[in-house]
Amino acid sequence: MSMQYSRRDFLQAILAGSGYLGAASLLSVIPVASALASGPGSAFDSEETITQTKLLMGTIVSISVAQAGKDRAGEAISRAFAVGSRMERMFTHFSDEAPLGLANRSGSLLDVPPELAGLLETSMQMHGLTNGAFDPTVLPVLRLLENRRAGGDSLSQAEIREALVLVGVEHMRLNDGRLSFERQGMALTLDGIAKGHIADAMSRELDAAQCPHHCINAGGDIAVKGSKTGGAPWRIAVEDPRKCGNYPQVVELTSGGIATSGVYEVFYDAAHSRSHLINPATGQDAAEASVTVVAHDCQQADALATAISVMPARDALALMDKIPGCSCCIVRRDGLMQTSRGWPGRLA
Repeated sequence: MSMQYSRRDFLQAILAGSGYLGAASLLSVIPVASALASGPGSAFDSEETITQTKLLMGTIVSISVAQAGKDRAGEAISRAFAVGSRMERMFTHFSDEAPLGLANRSGSLLDVPPELAGLLETSMQMHGLTNGAFDPTVLPVLRLLENRRAGGDSLSQAEIREALVLVGVEHMRLNDGRLSFERQGMALTLDGIAKGHIADAMSRELDAAQCPHHCINAGGDIAVKGSKTGGAPWRIAVEDPRKCGNYPQVVELTSGGIATSGVYEVFYDAAHSRSHLINPATGQDAAEASVTVVAHDCQQADALATAISVMPARDALALMDKIPGCSCCIVRRDGLMQTSRGWPGRLA
């Protein structure tokens, strides 16, 4: 009998084996999708950056607090992780008992929690802003791909077209605290925006705990504020989607969010022609290898990175140039790198 492991099981094994859970290190460069420590440091020295890492939202989440004593930083980080855990239960679609799980299972949800309603409204706004490239109703297509991966069967275009009939926020209604779908079989996922939203909420909790200098890395969705110990800005490295060990760009930030979406993490077929980034209009794979977005907050960066990953580079760059305070770096499948106006990064 074979045993299958979920992504969560795999990440938990990594944490247990590496000693990352609750570990502390001096953060210098953060490759988008993982944290890189530059040295062990002393987590109990008030002059050091204190970092704790846990499994949350199906990924590895690290919180680093600088310019704060051990006790204050530790309490603040605990509070931030508690906020993240609570919000994860609110926005997940993997649990049938969560609000989103109940809606997907029954086709409607009475008394939508205000937090969920707010994020759904934001998701619909992002859908309009990106001309439909961001669409939280794409879950039926993702489920089809997942089911076929589990069974090892190929997927026909006819099956994709059938699943696409269930995609489109125009067939979703959110009125007076009630959520409903017009077409049976529709389902929602907030995976393209929830991590960024939660990272922002955790950042606000750190602020409230009097730790204004911090960095939250939620598996590549990163919220930062203030500076590291010594006053230097937080340095974020963009990972090479070809996994050659290079970081093509480095961004220095003292506030805001940065997020990367890439086709190199999760695949639904052996040929790696189907990733978790699906164009909601066509059901096809993402247009680009990876997209990194810098924005006012992590929620916006997360959603925009998801959306413009499935857009042609020309359209994506034009869109980003129109959104104040936002910029992007696109690494195409042929390795060519393109950036929008105002991109703050530089060569690593």
